[in-house]
Amino acid sequence: MVIFVLLGALAINFPVTVIPRYKADATPAVYMAAVVLFPPAAAVALIGASRLLGEGILCLRRNPATGYQRRQPVDLVFNTSHLMLAGGLSALAYRASGTVLLGAIFAGAVMYAVSTGLVGVAVALHSKRPPLEIWTEMAGLELKPTAALYVAGYLMAALSSGRPWLALAMMVPIAAIQHALTRSVQLREQTIAAVESMADVVDRRDPYTGQHSQSVADHSLRIARAMRLPESEVGLIRLAARVHDLGKIAVPDEVLHKHGRLTEAEFELMKKHPETGVEILSKFPEYRRGRELVLAHHERIDGLGYPRGLSGKDIPLGARIIAVADSWDAMTSDRPYRKALDGDVALAELLRGRGTQWEPAVVDAFAGTLPGAVPAPARHGLSELRPLLRSLGAAVGVVG
Repeated sequence: MVIFVLLGALAINFPVTVIPRYKADATPAVYMAAVVLFPPAAAVALIGASRLLGEGILCLRRNPATGYQRRQPVDLVFNTSHLMLAGGLSALAYRASGTVLLGAIFAGAVMYAVSTGLVGVAVALHSKRPPLEIWTEMAGLELKPTAALYVAGYLMAALSSGRPWLALAMMVPIAAIQHALTRSVQLREQTIAAVESMADVVDRRDPYTGQHSQSVADHSLRIARAMRLPESEVGLIRLAARVHDLGKIAVPDEVLHKHGRLTEAEFELMKKHPETGVEILSKFPEYRRGRELVLAHHERIDGLGYPRGLSGKDIPLGARIIAVADSWDAMTSDRPYRKALDGDVALAELLRGRGTQWEPAVVDAFAGTLPGAVPAPARHGLSELRPLLRSLGAAVGVVG
């Protein structure tokens, strides 16, 4: 028990940030071993002592980046209590099963469901997001590594029964699993950073679009949140918006920088950039879901967009959001052939194309994010403004 307490406390001090406000560590292996080896009361005591020691050390340590303690007392109380509860229920489930192997599987399922479920509820209360959405997000990233840790914990219990020092030897594969999770998270972050750097290089090919992708991502983020989309969808939309013009890397400079109107052949070349972007992103698993948004960000509600001529709800919602953000940034930025449009004129153009070029709900949500925006209930008289908006928009032309 002393060895397990010390191992658990040590593991707590080497966490991996899986998603914001949620970190994973190698302690599930130690807790599973405790559940298998000891009676429920002893297992709960072991988990509690291990957690108090490890979290207590974190309460005394400071984060060099922020200067604050790595844990607050409230974190110590919550983390210790919810894991003691999960461990106790898991130990009872193991004893009630009657068989060793199936009991361990059942105990692991109970421990995971209880511990992550309570964490999901806690994060949901803090972030005002649905608990199930948070749980799904966590499970998608760390379910497999946690299952591997449970298996390692079961093997630790089997090896160390009567030979407690062999538990130390099992920390080698457990540390390897933790390292693999760390590398997986780091690789994902590094891949995203590298692809976004490529998108920034594409933007900087044209001095007029130096921050375009970043601006479109920021606008898309605000729209998605204004529409109260799940945070996982918000993150996906931002991820795709950040690289939506990556395919322009294949567009020649003479076309990309042309001051006048594009010829039909040049425009056909330009229209290939969504497909080129998807072809590049297909090499990166992190963009598996976001690729469809990149492909469809130039589609129109009336079906006159490209590259597939999708219309209405056939266009993914994320792509409809990126389309509005992209058009707004294009209209309100300087271009070689014109100066940036005033915000009122750009908004009039968006409203003029509301329902034909752009999704009405997305345009309304974006309009609501602008400074001094009229609340949604006050916009019911929009149809009465349409003639004025058409006359204003006529001076601008349709954004392609």
